[in-house]
Amino acid sequence: MGWRRRPGFVQGCHASLQDAYLFPNEYVVRSFLGKYPGLTMDRDYRGKKVCDISCGDGRNLTALHKIGFDLHATEISDDIVRITKSKLAALSDRISADIRTGTNMSLPFDDGYFDYLLSWNACYYMQDDRSNIRDHIAEYARVAKPGAWLVASVPAPGCFSLIGAEPLGSDLIRIRTDSKWDMLNGTIYHQFKSWDDIESRPEISENCFSNGVATAVAMVSASAPGKLAFTSIVG
Repeated sequence: MGWRRRPGFVQGCHASLQDAYLFPNEYVVRSFLGKYPGLTMDRDYRGKKVCDISCGDGRNLTALHKIGFDLHATEISDDIVRITKSKLAALSDRISADIRTGTNMSLPFDDGYFDYLLSWNACYYMQDDRSNIRDHIAEYARVAKPGAWLVASVPAPGCFSLIGAEPLGSDLIRIRTDSKWDMLNGTIYHQFKSWDDIESRPEISENCFSNGVATAVAMVSASAPGKLAFTSIVG
């Protein structure tokens, strides 16, 4: 079982955090506002459409709101969508976002709709052990405009949450961890092995180049805190 075993547990987490303050991920802020060699995103985000795929409790939407984006997002259950929309609306900024129920393989938006996609610690969650990352990338490319940007993060191979994971073949692993992330045990990930692996994968080059989508991918490892690097594939 992959993400399908998670909604009840995740819904409970979201409900318990309903009154907590939302702090955006530091590296998401850096991705959109920082300056990195080879990262050529247009910094004028006003009115641009962004989709935060698997937005969680909406913490990154607070930052995207402040820099001018037209906000859209997905989460994996109707209840999580309801909780997150309510939480954002209750903030002093009264943030309104079009949040819909969807998954990596099924984003409920029209073709060519978004200027930016954010998939922070999300793109590698697989439905089951027969899933293929190619389907996720193709779906991302479908909803992106030509020339759009995908900003994503994936765990580096040395990330502590991957220690002890069970190899399933075809670059899939089943999480088995004794860390604080043990609530993810049983979840299936696609594992990217290295930067070369990301840049050489045909599903990325085919979908990004053919659809004119540029990507900024951060490979973040708990063993290298504070380190953020990008690979850019410009269509």
